[in-house]
Amino acid sequence: MKASIFFFHGANCKHEELTGYKHNQEVPVEDIFNIVAFIFGTGLNVMLYHSDENIIIMVDDKRFQQR
Repeated sequence: MKASIFFFHGANCKHEELTGYKHNQEVPVEDIFNIVAFIFGTGLNVMLYHSDENIIIMVDDKRFQQR
């Protein structure tokens, strides 16, 4: 299983600079809850998506809705 960070509206330099993570960057599965807590602490919204083979940490500054 792998985990990755996904900025909801694509690569966003503002989010990358704020969090220190890149769009679609793979991260260790055992660290996902620490990463989520850190990103949430920066003021961004976080949503976890789990499938059979992947965990995706979705990050957005709005409400995960169309713009």
